[in-house]
Amino acid sequence: MADEQKIVVEVPSSSGHYSPVPTQELSKLEEFKKGWMDAIALPDNLADMAFDITASVAIPALLTSCWVSLPLPSFIRLGVMGVVVLSGVIACYLREMIPEIQPILFIRLGLVFVGLLLGS
Repeated sequence: MADEQKIVVEVPSSSGHYSPVPTQELSKLEEFKKGWMDAIALPDNLADMAFDITASVAIPALLTSCWVSLPLPSFIRLGVMGVVVLSGVIACYLREMIPEIQPILFIRLGLVFVGLLLGS
């Protein structure tokens, strides 16, 4: 019992000059922008970044290779074209609405384009 240390906790009284630090709340638009910036940003870890870049090139290359070499039915080709058009519209929308992500968006689209070229 003699070896135990006592912990003293000071609790500010309500009559003192205690004021909590106000938190800065983001608007819904700022939360939307921050969410997309976090989603598109490259990882800080070198291993994760290498994996991310490799996947950004390899997956489109694999899909393009299957597109060119396999006899796919026309409804599947039409569906894939629809997804590509929708992805392009979303990328253009993001470029217009969030100019802060424009450089990293172009890097990501460039990696996908390289993958498409490698697969064909």
